[in-house]
This record gives sequence, structure tokens and C-alpha cells, in this order.
Amino acid sequence: MVKITVDYDKCEGAECGECVDVCPMEVLVIEGDTLIIKNKGECSLCEVCMDVCPDEAIKVEDD
Repeated sequence: MVKITVDYDKCEGAECGECVDVCPMEVLVIEGDTLIIKNKGECSLCEVCMDVCPDEAIKVEDD
């Protein structure tokens, strides 16, 4: 099982959105101004979202 956490104190949400643009499985989406984790089970653990996040707000772990 995949564990995805977002530190919303660091995340810029809609102002950034780089993680949403690069996620090949469309697990991360922007709703309003907020980053939402959707379809967590589809995550392939590629960690690209972690790599592109300028604020290091996303953590992906294999539970």
C-alpha cells in the first residue's frame, strides 16, 4: 500500500501545481486552490512528484 502525505504548510497548491503536471498516474489533482490526493491506489511509487516539488511538501512511501 502506498502512503502519500502532503505538508500543506509548505504546499503552494494551485500557485505551483508542478506535481500535478508530472504525475503519470494522475494521482494528484488541484481542486480549488488545494492539492488533493486522488486514486492513491494507482500510484506507481515513481516519486516524480517528490522530485519536482520546489518546497519538498510531498512524501511518497511504500507502506
